[in-house]
Amino acid sequence: MSAQDVERRSDLARWISGVHAFPADRATLVERAQSQSAPQGVLSALRSLPDRTFTNVEDIAHELGIGGDQQRD
Repeated sequence: MSAQDVERRSDLARWISGVHAFPADRATLVERAQSQSAPQGVLSALRSLPDRTFTNVEDIAHELGIGGDQQRD
């Protein structure tokens, strides 16, 4: 994972993490980030996720292509 990937994943986690953050679906993640005044880039990334339940930040990062071999289309 590149330094940029680490930074992106950390930034994402900052806006969606909480005591009972997971499991969470896309709508819940977007709502949580909006309630914390997340930047537009984070909100856009979360809105681009498929409509399914995510188990942790790593699961989200993988879906977004953060830290993997290639970015998601």
